[in-house]
Amino acid sequence: MSTPAYEIVSIDDAKKWMRVDGTAMEADIELALAGATASVYAYLKRPAPYSESDPAPANVVQAIVLLAGMFIRDPDIADASSWQAGYLPAPIVSILYPLRDPALS
Repeated sequence: MSTPAYEIVSIDDAKKWMRVDGTAMEADIELALAGATASVYAYLKRPAPYSESDPAPANVVQAIVLLAGMFIRDPDIADASSWQAGYLPAPIVSILYPLRDPALS
């Protein structure tokens, strides 16, 4: 998996937040971070990606880490029934909702 030019959440930071030691789960965490980041961007309908000159706010970072953690803890999506179809989980929506511009397509 290629590293994006601007990484919102590093694997090392995610491992700290998820309380994961060692390197055994790095590939899983990298995939979870990529999926969570893509999901957050899609939800926000952000016209341009975050960058070093326009960094992601703390609540976006938090949402990505929480969502990636959900993917790691439940890789088979056994808790999918608690997710409303077409939406991110409620805690993630609650964090991101103030940043979303629903008028953007």
